[in-house]
Amino acid sequence: MSVIRYDRAEMKARRNQDGFIHDTPVLTRTGVFVYRNADGSERREYRPPEEVFRADSLKGYKGLPITNGHPGLVTSANAANHTIGAVLGEARQDGNNLIADIVIHNPAAINAGNKELSVGYELDLEETAGITPEGERYDAIQRNIRPNHLAIVSKGRAGNARLNMDGNEAVDDKDETMTKICLDNGIEYDAAPEVIQAFNQLKQDEAAGKIKLAQAEARADSAEADLKALQDKQPQIKQDALKEARERLQLEAVAKTHGVDFKEDTAAREIKVAVIKAIRGDALVLDGKTDDYVAAAFDMALAAHDEQAKNKALAGQRQDMADKDGAGGVSAAQAREQYKSNLKGAE
Repeated sequence: MSVIRYDRAEMKARRNQDGFIHDTPVLTRTGVFVYRNADGSERREYRPPEEVFRADSLKGYKGLPITNGHPGLVTSANAANHTIGAVLGEARQDGNNLIADIVIHNPAAINAGNKELSVGYELDLEETAGITPEGERYDAIQRNIRPNHLAIVSKGRAGNARLNMDGNEAVDDKDETMTKICLDNGIEYDAAPEVIQAFNQLKQDEAAGKIKLAQAEARADSAEADLKALQDKQPQIKQDALKEARERLQLEAVAKTHGVDFKEDTAAREIKVAVIKAIRGDALVLDGKTDDYVAAAFDMALAAHDEQAKNKALAGQRQDMADKDGAGGVSAAQAREQYKSNLKGAE
């Protein structure tokens, strides 16, 4: 993972006749550096000697711009707006420290009381925990350190990385406590506690906003799914409505046949009960019965009524035939005898 870090140190300086400040300060050192994440948690990163003093990393300090505070990554597009000096040559090892010759052309930052140094650099962070040879615990290792700029700051991380001001050129250290804030892109900035608190609150608000947005999107997806389900059911709903209308018309026709009065808003159950009573009388008690029970009783009453109607029709036909026999017509017995006689004649 490639990130950017800012580490700090202090130095002993001299001014030339033009007011420029020259020095050979400690820029940074090896060892474990403690960083603080935006959520307030602590992270310990190890800078081993083989990475701090790697040849191509030391060469990268030559010509490095010096800035008043950390402006973020310094490039050709913004260097003119931030540069107040430069690193004159390659960095070199001095024990556990890294030093280099520098010049500051605009001493305004020094005059304001800032005299510590902070290297802004990119690196590859190896997420491997362990213990240094000196016995210090760390959570990750900084690899492939690529310096970007050297900043003049009020408080340093490396401890001994500072301008070596003395005599009447020295200024008092500010007593302000600064904390590192790490952005999502890996860049770190010095910030006062109240700024850190406000930043963390913004992060929390952003997270809460994302949760609310996700919930709103979920509700929208659910509503869209419900709408699609309703649209898919439309044909079936229409068929059910037509079926219900046909059944209502048939029920009303049956009720009229049996002399049952009803209104447009009379419930189907009420009409069925009235038809049952019209056919069977009040013998069948339907109070408290389910709609399915009433429907079955209705069908049985209609079936019984139809059977009675058929039997009555047959009885009427028989009576008509009997009446014809009594009036001089051909009886059934006579018809059979005539039929048999016709058969014999045919032989």
